[in-house]
Amino acid sequence: MQGNRRLAAIMFTDMVGYSALSQKDEALALELLDEHRLLLRPFFEKHEGREIETAGDSFFVEFNSAVEAVQCAIEIQSALYQRNNKVDKERRILLRIGLHIGDVVISQQHVHGDGVNIAARMEPLAAPGGICISEDVARQIRNKVPFPVIKLGRGKLKNISLPIHIYCIQLPWQKQNPHLPQKTSVRHLFLNIGLALLALFLAFLLFRSHQLENKTTYSKTRLAVLPLTNISYDSQNEYFADGMTEELISSLSKIGELRVIARSSVMKYKGGQKDIAQIGKELMVGTILEGSVRKFENKARITVQLIDVSTQEHLWSMDYDRELKDIFHIQSEIAQNVAKELKVRLIATEKELLSKIHTDNINAYQDYLVGKYYMNTRTSESIHSAIRHFELAINQDPQFALPYAHLAYCYTLAGVAGYGEISREEAEKKAWNAVNTALQLDSTLAEAHAALAYIQFRIDWDWISADREFRKAISLNPSYATAHEWYALFLSIHTRLDEALVEIQKAYELDPLSLSVNTGYGRVYHFRNELDKAITQLEKTLTLDPGYAEAYFALGMTYYKDHQPEKALPAMQKAVKLSGRRPVMLGLMGLVYLQKGDTTMALQLLSELETPPMNSDQLYACAFIKMGLGREHEAFDIYDQLVKEKYGVLIYMNAEQNLFKKSNRLHPRFQKLLDQIGFQK
Repeated sequence: MQGNRRLAAIMFTDMVGYSALSQKDEALALELLDEHRLLLRPFFEKHEGREIETAGDSFFVEFNSAVEAVQCAIEIQSALYQRNNKVDKERRILLRIGLHIGDVVISQQHVHGDGVNIAARMEPLAAPGGICISEDVARQIRNKVPFPVIKLGRGKLKNISLPIHIYCIQLPWQKQNPHLPQKTSVRHLFLNIGLALLALFLAFLLFRSHQLENKTTYSKTRLAVLPLTNISYDSQNEYFADGMTEELISSLSKIGELRVIARSSVMKYKGGQKDIAQIGKELMVGTILEGSVRKFENKARITVQLIDVSTQEHLWSMDYDRELKDIFHIQSEIAQNVAKELKVRLIATEKELLSKIHTDNINAYQDYLVGKYYMNTRTSESIHSAIRHFELAINQDPQFALPYAHLAYCYTLAGVAGYGEISREEAEKKAWNAVNTALQLDSTLAEAHAALAYIQFRIDWDWISADREFRKAISLNPSYATAHEWYALFLSIHTRLDEALVEIQKAYELDPLSLSVNTGYGRVYHFRNELDKAITQLEKTLTLDPGYAEAYFALGMTYYKDHQPEKALPAMQKAVKLSGRRPVMLGLMGLVYLQKGDTTMALQLLSELETPPMNSDQLYACAFIKMGLGREHEAFDIYDQLVKEKYGVLIYMNAEQNLFKKSNRLHPRFQKLLDQIGFQK
């Protein structure tokens, strides 16, 4: 059984010297063990800790938040300190406590995973009577506990692959160490001074090396919102944390002077262990916003911190305990506070956009967030689930514009891009109805203008209107990476390749880890005939995800265009396998076989594609192979049939003319085909 996965704060405790005491005085050891259990359990209950396991002198406890776990640990150590001052030395109870917040798996009554393992390895590092915590906990509790949080360094924990930054909470009674020697010989004094100077010199060299290695700094106005941590008991509220992350990104993106990293890049850090400096370097940002969400019934507690990547200094932090109906006010407040802290000027229209309340129906808003959660999962099943939840949101508040905009995009995906079994006719009708309603309700929604442009581009072939709507979406939200990406593709098929390169570069700056954007970057180079750059970019994309079929497909086409069939074929074979033998990929692989001189394999693929009942995707792929075989009239008959239904993939014919032989391109029917699609000679 796989179990449910969620983020949790984990505490491990252990009695110091219990095993030795058991051998020396078993009766006393058992007496102190019982007393320690009676003392600790009320503190767990007070802070809503769930006791997972008790093994001998150890406790394993789960908490809703890092703050609750740390407060519990401090109260336990404080109570034990006061108790120990009143008893004989042999009756003292000393505990080590280790804490971590991380990903755990709940299966029946068992809790396991890296989050548990790290907390367990953290506990032995604590001093007797002390509390040792991970960097993730330290980040969550900053400015929320009354005692200093001290960084001890970076260490490698047993069975944990990545090094962990380790911290401790400096309790008042631990400041003076009673075991330090009171006198030091002159010889030892000079030795210690020499070692200290050597350590300082080595630290300086390490610091300078680190500076040189990480000398690139980015503007503070380049901002990433890391996935908010769901610290609710209910793992079903994961959608709410993800939705809040995306809504904060959307709110901050409305501020023209900020460049906010897109969702698809930041979500790769969900539940991860990378430190702020590394994330900042990978996302090319100067500032990071992070935090947590706890949802209970109709209330939410949202904690956020703004961090300077270069210094890891906390610039601003805030806790919000509000009713869910106030969620839009919270998003607006956070965005405005971030702008204020970064000294970014807000113009009147931006203030108006930020203060806009999209709905006062919290049930509609929650269904909208669930819909976005499924839409971003991007499978046929999830797109249908997204449609259902967007429609539920609309039923509960017909004046809520946002779900209409995303519903339009989902119907376009389901009817044109192969994400579902909705007929093209039904999908077109519903997409148009949804996007028109969204714009009637709120003409300032960048998402709605981008969805409209996508429909005009991919379904209607209305080039002038699509161009206008893409530019409108980008003007409303300059940080909307998807609009830049789609617009780059639009410009490419119209061979406006310098403009396309500018737009895809903007998309990449805003969404540097997106597989789609990285592949799109390679395709723009491909369209520009900068084939070496295209190959380099697409190979880089495959390092992000070696299982991404679209990148293999684009790489195969580029090698084919560069007359390297021996390299094109393995890439195409990979794309075909990973895509489940998608027809368009089979068609291009047939061209690669023909370039290699292997007509037999090309004919085998043609036979597979001609298996009835044939759909438009199969027909299009067959036309490619027939064109390569010299059967132009059969191919053009297929293209004439497809152009009547405005088959979506035909829009690439103009930009991809070099995939065809010169004799094909000079054929009168080829130019007629381009004219019918709407491309001027």
